[in-house]
Amino acid sequence: MSILEGTADVLRLMSRLKRGVTMSDVVEHLGLPKSTASRMLKQLSEYGFLERDSRTLVYHPGLLLLEVAHQVRRNSSLADHVVDALEDLREATGHTGYLSVLDVREVLVLRVLPGKHSLRVMTNPGSRSPAAATSTGRALLARLPDEDVRRLYADGLPGGAAASPQTVEALLQALGGIRQRGWAVAIDEAVSGVASVSCAVADPQSAEMQAFCLTFPSGMATPAEVERVAALLVKQAVRIGCTVGDEYWLNHRG
Repeated sequence: MSILEGTADVLRLMSRLKRGVTMSDVVEHLGLPKSTASRMLKQLSEYGFLERDSRTLVYHPGLLLLEVAHQVRRNSSLADHVVDALEDLREATGHTGYLSVLDVREVLVLRVLPGKHSLRVMTNPGSRSPAAATSTGRALLARLPDEDVRRLYADGLPGGAAASPQTVEALLQALGGIRQRGWAVAIDEAVSGVASVSCAVADPQSAEMQAFCLTFPSGMATPAEVERVAALLVKQAVRIGCTVGDEYWLNHRG
């Protein structure tokens, strides 16, 4: 098997499993000997196609693939505006920033801007989480009509943390609150010990929608800190929305 064939097979496997892969996954699903799988994964890592988490030993898409994917997604200026906003937010708070998109019922991380605190909350680009159980996911879902959300979860919500909505009706109620105030918060939900506050913006020209958030340890998530972070996010969302013509934020300015 050539490295090109191996790359294609491993990436297809990641897409099918919707997560990073281990050597055992490659052996089991691709039917390769352990020695062949190990050699192939090592080569793909050396060429920058994959990156291995030293703690979990799970392989994720490497920086080369992520950078290419990011460039493809930069058809509009929305991502540029969001990244600029996250840079300002990181400077103001020291918290880690994320740029994410909605992929059916999951939220997909495209970009991470590490925070400046000694204790930082980090999730890798390419990571996926249940949209209903994250602040970024709910911020994005809140931009959809209720009937679209009902269709998306016609078979019910997947099981999640106790702090997450447990039913479609509970999710819709949460989304109503997000639409009213403009931001979403999640504490100890998709990732235990983590809090995040998010806003979503949309470009009507490209029909592109993205969420950006700040994350920090849940121990720091006092009501005052959540409100402070939310106010900073909303200010940036209004600026981006007014720049790209996002009707929601144009109407949310006052």
